[in-house]
Amino acid sequence: MIKALIVDDEASGRKVLAQLLSMKHPEVELLAAAKNIEEAINAIDLHKPNLVFLDIKMGKCEGFEVLEKTIYKDYHVVFVTAHDEFALRAIKVSALDYLLKPVGIAELAQALERYRKRSKDQDQASQLQLLAESLKAPKKELRQRISLLTKDGYELVPVQAIHYLVADHNYTEVHVEDGQSRLVSRNLGHFEDQLQKFDFMRIHKSHIVNLDQVRTYVPGNGGFVIMQDGRRFEVSRRKKTDLLQLLNLETF
Repeated sequence: MIKALIVDDEASGRKVLAQLLSMKHPEVELLAAAKNIEEAINAIDLHKPNLVFLDIKMGKCEGFEVLEKTIYKDYHVVFVTAHDEFALRAIKVSALDYLLKPVGIAELAQALERYRKRSKDQDQASQLQLLAESLKAPKKELRQRISLLTKDGYELVPVQAIHYLVADHNYTEVHVEDGQSRLVSRNLGHFEDQLQKFDFMRIHKSHIVNLDQVRTYVPGNGGFVIMQDGRRFEVSRRKKTDLLQLLNLETF
């Protein structure tokens, strides 16, 4: 049984999520639903939930305050938001989970499944710490670090230290500036979402490259790029034009 708690200042938000949990997920026991920061802190410390669905914006307050003020810390968080791109980017960088309003049936099921897979992970605290640092940093510095879930735990790596990422079935090889690769238990699409606003591009279904690390572009049907370390990557035909524009090259 998953013991859960909802934090949302909108009654409709609390009601919809509670109904979805009741109808579709009987394995989730809803302990309480809080409508403000104070109620949320008291409810978490009292009920000690496994999982908290936390609204990002509640009036003039931010749901992130809850994370700083609860005494009880041993819970996982799924953020819920209708907008706030800045906060959403910070959440993605921290590799934490989120749902967009209005919450859908499929998205909720996926969030719960991800929770089950991560429930034995004891390093949620480091992710929350990374989130806190990202939120305090200027928006332009959000790219500073990204968390990589490896067999040894979460490794926090500067984004610009990443040279390229290569798909390996449901895993991803992340190659960084120290010359070593990390095998991460996330698919390539997970990183595409996080890195698309930065100087990275998915030039092929199997790889994403840091554009600052591209040394040479070789023309062809789609062509290929040569990275600073000499690694070559094919460029798909449909990605060619976009890549050339980003590299400020003429279209062939």
